[in-house]
Amino acid sequence: MPMSYAEDIVVLRQTHAALAQSIGRFVTLEHILDWMKRDGHAFGSLDMVTQDEFCHDLLLPIGTDWLVFGMT
Repeated sequence: MPMSYAEDIVVLRQTHAALAQSIGRFVTLEHILDWMKRDGHAFGSLDMVTQDEFCHDLLLPIGTDWLVFGMT
C-alpha cells in the first residue's frame, strides 16, 4: 500500500528537514505553485507525467534530486 503524504513528509524530514517543513502542509496544486513562486523555482522546470485519466505526477528538480507530488 502506498504511503500517505504525511508519511512521505516524515521520511523526507530525515534528509531534507527544511524542505519537509516548507511543503508539509500542502493539500492543493495551488499551494505548490505559490511555494514555487515564493522560493524562486522556475515554472519551466516542472514536468508532469500522466498516470491515468485521474492521476498525475508533478516533478520538480531540487538541486540534484527530484521532488515528486502525486496528484489525483
